[in-house]
Amino acid sequence: MMNSPLQNKFKIQIETLTGFEFQDFIVELFLIKYGSTGFTVLRKKKDKGCDGIIVSEKQVIACYGPVDSKQKKFEKKVDEDFDDYINNWQSTFPNWMFIVNHDVTPSQINKVEGLKKGTPLVGIKGILSIIDELDGYQKRKLAKYLNIDSEFLAKDYLREILDDLLKNSSSVEPRKEYSKPIYITDKVKLNFDGEDIQIVLDEYNIVAEYFIDIQDLIYCYEDEDIDKIKHRIVYDFSQTNGAFIDRFNILTKQYLSKYSTETDDDYRFYTRALLIYVFEQCLIGNKTENE
Repeated sequence: MMNSPLQNKFKIQIETLTGFEFQDFIVELFLIKYGSTGFTVLRKKKDKGCDGIIVSEKQVIACYGPVDSKQKKFEKKVDEDFDDYINNWQSTFPNWMFIVNHDVTPSQINKVEGLKKGTPLVGIKGILSIIDELDGYQKRKLAKYLNIDSEFLAKDYLREILDDLLKNSSSVEPRKEYSKPIYITDKVKLNFDGEDIQIVLDEYNIVAEYFIDIQDLIYCYEDEDIDKIKHRIVYDFSQTNGAFIDRFNILTKQYLSKYSTETDDDYRFYTRALLIYVFEQCLIGNKTENE
């Protein structure tokens, strides 16, 4: 699991949740992971020790978001929830899981294991591992639930695209890079027509502030890998047809359908930022004389 700024933010936010706030979060996480038919939600109060059921695993979960994680309080809560599970659920659902939002200790693991052998005690690292396995769209939905700022999502999403482009770039032929100064207005006029010129220039001015983030991410890769990523985008663009604006939009939709949905405005924004960055770098589109 990578230790990205987004994952650090997830950790901070989750560790601050207590009581029903933590329970609600786990319910949201498992609904995203398993879907409404794969995870059964029960009422918060008088739930008889069950905070939800993972249908496919026939597993009852119990959540505990304490103000502190002292052993005595932990053991009291575990005993109470386990008694409720034994008395109300075990005959139908043979598996049980206990979830907390802090780092688990050996004594806490032994306590849970002593109640029912093989029972998982999921702590903050386990929760983050579950989140890490979600796809980009699911992860962003969970981040919004926790009110995590979109700036933390930008780099994570862009990294996802770049990693995937790199993974699928082995068949792409090398292409010369361009490093001369770029005159964006002239370049846009050379590739776009009519009212599209001003639309693209306006969009460029908006997304350009994210180019530094894109550069920071790209330069974390080895030089050879950077070339492969750029070559992959060039190759994907070469597989489109029509006017330049149409080809640009086709590639946007292609990446959106692969990494998110066409109706996801945030992902659309970051996808366009990446493609306009590549356009500015003269890897796609006709070049001006000064390039």
